[in-house]
Amino acid sequence: MPDVRIENPAVWRGVSISLRIIAAAIVIACINYASSLVITLICSIFIAFVLEPGVRLLERVRVPRWLGSLAMVVLALTLVYLVIYGLYNQLIAFARDFPTYAEPLKRMVGSFERLVGKIQQSTSTIMPATQEPGLPTIRLQQESPWAHYLLRGIGSVYSFAVTVMFIPFLVFFMLTAKNQIWASSLNLFPREHRYHAEEVIHSIGHMVREYVLGNILVALISAAIMTPIFSLIHLRYALLMGPLAALLSLIPYIGVALGLFPPLMIALGEYGSISPFVVIGVTVMVVHFLAINVFTPKLVGHRVKLNALTVTISMMFWAWLWGGFGLVLAVPITAAIKAICDNVERLKPWGAWMGER
Repeated sequence: MPDVRIENPAVWRGVSISLRIIAAAIVIACINYASSLVITLICSIFIAFVLEPGVRLLERVRVPRWLGSLAMVVLALTLVYLVIYGLYNQLIAFARDFPTYAEPLKRMVGSFERLVGKIQQSTSTIMPATQEPGLPTIRLQQESPWAHYLLRGIGSVYSFAVTVMFIPFLVFFMLTAKNQIWASSLNLFPREHRYHAEEVIHSIGHMVREYVLGNILVALISAAIMTPIFSLIHLRYALLMGPLAALLSLIPYIGVALGLFPPLMIALGEYGSISPFVVIGVTVMVVHFLAINVFTPKLVGHRVKLNALTVTISMMFWAWLWGGFGLVLAVPITAAIKAICDNVERLKPWGAWMGER
């Protein structure tokens, strides 16, 4: 077999870039194909990072690590159960009455579709489409595109439910075997690069903890402001709409629109005057403004130093790849990538490009 050598540096650089593009495309295809597994692993890693300080605290008081890990996982599951139990009646009533509240929205969407249909009909009159005479016209209508978008990336409901059941076990095993995983992970790198690898992992863990815990606190404060105001105007399901609007409003840029949607949908079926709609709109926008400019800088800190362009591109990419779940995970994933870039010499220019000046 002849020895093929590429001596031209320009040609070699072109081949190297092409190989990197192919490798990136293969990685994207893999994480898209195994999206439910990857999402589960990412969520488990983030949860383990958040619970790790509690496990370390229990270790300091002579509690074995496996027992401390079990205690923290059980505590997290108990908190989730208490939240669901507290909102259970509201959730059941909302699910039962959802078709009633969705009807005004359907009428609005129907009116908009009729308007678009009239515009299309006027356009077709001016520019008639070419069609063979005597051939019937077949129209295909996609069903529930929003549900398909929001649930993209999780596969079927059954496979997603089965996969989610593994999260507590994954978190427990990650916390219990943290020291072994840490040592084995560092051994994957050459000896001269292990210090930088350790810095990267520490930076990612610190960022994830600040981001997740900070946003939980911001959501709780926002919900504590919104829920009483929704109750004062007698908005139905206020105990559910307040926390839901608070959580949705945390999403960068589009959080105001997403946070407004649930309470306004309920208001469409409840009120006949304009004043409750004004109260809901002002409340969500003011709380969102306070969350972004006051609560988040104080509670989340400045570890997630991503510029607006980076956040927008990341949200577009991960939302395209994983739908609603990608939209939620876009910022922490991108911040973790930036943490890697900031601690790897060759990638520091990319980290500077992604960060704030």
